[in-house]
Amino acid sequence: MKAALYSRFSTDKQRDASIADQERECERVALAAGLEIVARFSDQAMSGGTAQRPGYQQLLTAARAKRFDVIVCEDISRLWRNRAEFGPRSAELEDLGVHCLTCVGDDTRRDGWGLVIQIKQAVAEHARREASYRTRRGLEGNAIAGKPTGGRAYGFIAARDSGTGQVEIEADQAAIVRRIFELYASGVSPRSIAGQFNAEGIPSPGAGWQRTERRRDSKWLASAIHGDVTRGTGILNNRRYIGVTTWGRSEWKRSAADSKRRRMRMLAAGSAQERTEERLRIVPQELWERVKARQEQRSHDVGSLVRGGLRRRAPGAGRPPRHLFSGLLSCDCCGASYVLRNRTSYACASHWNGGEHACGNTINVSRQLLQAVMLKGIRKDLADPAVLDEIERRVRALLRQAQAPAPDHSRRIAELRDQVDNLVCAIASGALRNSPALAERLQKSEAELARLQPAAQPKRTAMLLPDLRQRVTGMVERLDEVLQADAERGREQLRGILGDRIRLRPDESGRFLWADYSLGLSALTANADLMVAGAGFEPATFGL
Repeated sequence: MKAALYSRFSTDKQRDASIADQERECERVALAAGLEIVARFSDQAMSGGTAQRPGYQQLLTAARAKRFDVIVCEDISRLWRNRAEFGPRSAELEDLGVHCLTCVGDDTRRDGWGLVIQIKQAVAEHARREASYRTRRGLEGNAIAGKPTGGRAYGFIAARDSGTGQVEIEADQAAIVRRIFELYASGVSPRSIAGQFNAEGIPSPGAGWQRTERRRDSKWLASAIHGDVTRGTGILNNRRYIGVTTWGRSEWKRSAADSKRRRMRMLAAGSAQERTEERLRIVPQELWERVKARQEQRSHDVGSLVRGGLRRRAPGAGRPPRHLFSGLLSCDCCGASYVLRNRTSYACASHWNGGEHACGNTINVSRQLLQAVMLKGIRKDLADPAVLDEIERRVRALLRQAQAPAPDHSRRIAELRDQVDNLVCAIASGALRNSPALAERLQKSEAELARLQPAAQPKRTAMLLPDLRQRVTGMVERLDEVLQADAERGREQLRGILGDRIRLRPDESGRFLWADYSLGLSALTANADLMVAGAGFEPATFGL
């Protein structure tokens, strides 16, 4: 039998040699079992609580291609620390006939393996959650004792880097912080402050961080300055600048389905730990209060505008409609989204929030012009004879697939029904009522029976519509009407038609934009009883 080795360790604090150590143990187990090692997969510094691991995904791809028969790993927790991923993937591997063998004695080739591995996987997930709890408990203890709790704040030197073992003020950054407060208090907007700092070449707060994701261009954005008043994020809301350190005001909750995804949750009032150290004050109290007063006034003014707009809307009208192309546009220069800068025009988010030094794409484009030109170009592309030929080819293929005879499982279904009846009788007799192995076998038989029994489905016509091409052409001609009837649904249909985001690229003159996109077609026939899968077509380009 052929085997693949899988190794993983969780954090960047572990040794890279851990992969080699695991592989050595896996090799020993594989050779002892008489397996031929044909592939190796690994993930470094990645939690088993997420499925978004490159090596793990490559392993699954190879398993689906039947490249091996057994996966060998140190322990089942190397593959899974998450029940949401363990359940479907272990079932899929079982259906593929791919077994799991671990260095600690787990072997899915043996009868009765399911209960043991499920228990061990649950223990592994519990250990991951327990480690999170212990970490937070320790940090809370440090906060109560007035000790550092980690984290970084612009304007300060972390305790581990200060040389004194305490948090210290970084003089150059502290001067920038005071300047931000003074500019905002005097009426300068966060967007203008960010543009001014980028023009002066002042590095942003994250410039010295060793980021592996998100932006790494050292540019200021308005969001880093204004933040969120409620959450206390952003430079203007950070109470550390008046000497107050707060811990436990909020927490990050990881998704139960994927530990890589997380969201912030504000905790109940009174749960936070605070301490004040006047030596760490950067912003004078009078300046802080001026900034808070301006924020409150701005909040009141904006709130009045919003409330006024809502009053002018019809009762029960719900939220305002979203524009058709919002969220589908990106800047080809920096990769940021093209967003509405006002009611009528789109602009590059990086340029709009950080100035020309954050992104040199200064072109704004009218929302109405963009929508009209893009829909006209998409209609023209979809009416191309080559595209219509491709649609017709796929519809024919789908109809042939629909008419293909279903596999005959009648003999196996009869066998399974007999097995289930016999097992139920055995359990009902009382002699084997408490047998875990018998209960597990019954569960597996019932699951296979449910999978093989055909579900009642409506019959689908086998006749190809003789006017298919004309119907598709008619839908393309009504594309504007179909997409704009419901802007939110229209945007999702556009995602299927385009396959990817629309990249807006300035021309050499810097006065006009080119819109680059590729056709996907997965939502083209949403209003006909036809389903067309996505595909790759040559990119199309239109000028705006």
